[in-house]
Amino acid sequence: MVAVAVRVKTGVWRDYLSLTKPRVILLHLVTAASAMFLAAEGVPAGVTVLLTLGGGGLVVAASNAINCYLDRDIDEKMVRTRRRPLPAGRLRPSEAMLFGIVTGSAGLLVLGVLVGLAPAILAGTALAYYILAYTMLAKRRTRWSTLIGSAAGAIPPLVGWAAIADRITLVPLLLFAIIALWTVPHFWSLGMLRREDYAQAGLSVLPRTGAATGILVFSLLLVAAHLALMPAAGLGFIYLGTVLLLGAVLLVMSVRLQLQRARPARAARQLYLYSIVYLLALSAVTIVDRLAAFLWTGYAAS
Repeated sequence: MVAVAVRVKTGVWRDYLSLTKPRVILLHLVTAASAMFLAAEGVPAGVTVLLTLGGGGLVVAASNAINCYLDRDIDEKMVRTRRRPLPAGRLRPSEAMLFGIVTGSAGLLVLGVLVGLAPAILAGTALAYYILAYTMLAKRRTRWSTLIGSAAGAIPPLVGWAAIADRITLVPLLLFAIIALWTVPHFWSLGMLRREDYAQAGLSVLPRTGAATGILVFSLLLVAAHLALMPAAGLGFIYLGTVLLLGAVLLVMSVRLQLQRARPARAARQLYLYSIVYLLALSAVTIVDRLAAFLWTGYAAS
């Protein structure tokens, strides 16, 4: 009986964790962390980093949990999502909603009290925008919901920036643009891969024509924005070399998708998965480049 109880308890916590979509949280945290290193022009205070990422992570977790609550009818109709805790009946909708409210409130409290008012306002704005503008309004009503919702995912770098700096420069605007641009090739490639699944749920997530061309255009703009970040933020050759390499691969994959529009499933899957690697790697390399410059400056001064 004890073993059964332990397994049940573990399963419940695993279901609550899945509501938060940990991989989505990871993307947000890495992009926010890179913004903090750029804002600090060196190494930000460790306590500030932990509090900002902890509070911000809770807010992102809340937005994902509430999204699962609001989209539970859609998730039940899609093969990709029907095993999630709510459509599968492992958690009650009220439990997911309460979890989202408590988690989001805790995250905003951490940011507002222990980090600063500006990061808390930005995180609250992202939460409200994602739930109201994207989940409740755009997602079910327009095929341009990805473009509309991209702004919510682009706010975490601004949260990280505001936790360190009290000024707005070109750098945070570029960081915002990078995430907004990245959202299109990432989610449109998923839309092409799961077109029938979305259609079964009554969702139109792609433009009527030209999705592959749109992915290529936004990929070009994304690489250009990453290149523009180098002089704006004073990044070095470690960053530049990584952008050129990973950006070239992204563009090649986008062109391949363009050429295989008749049977795009394999190319769309590869691009979707690679887009995650692309964003994580470049955000991490931004931190590495900044750390390398900081250490080199300290070494040269000694």
